[in-house]
Amino acid sequence: MTIKEYIKEYTSGNRIKFKHIMAEVHELLVEIFKFNKKGISEEFEDVFHFIQLWFYWRFGLNGEIWKITRNSANKFMARRSVWRRIYLFVDLPEDISNFVGNYNKVEKVIRHLNKFGISKEKAEEAYKKIILNQ
Repeated sequence: MTIKEYIKEYTSGNRIKFKHIMAEVHELLVEIFKFNKKGISEEFEDVFHFIQLWFYWRFGLNGEIWKITRNSANKFMARRSVWRRIYLFVDLPEDISNFVGNYNKVEKVIRHLNKFGISKEKAEEAYKKIILNQ
């Protein structure tokens, strides 16, 4: 899959900026300071994943998804089905967005659903039901 195809199918389509790479670098540093090997590996791949996305947006480089970032890309692709369940739970069309942010963070669920007029309470309810299985 090319990065252009990936962006169209599995992202919100918003331009990736250098600040997004730096946010991933920050997450990598947090895992390094925790001495979390699994977290370091995951965040390392995320950094390179965002670098490839940035290269596309900044320079138009449209190659295949890099081998070093395939696990990261797969992680983001797998998130789409969960977000679709969240959308349906709050009575939104399941294909309203290709957003694949981290739904394991309630604040991200609230912030994202708020863009569609979903209340904080309803977003928290969706998070509890879909993510925490409560």
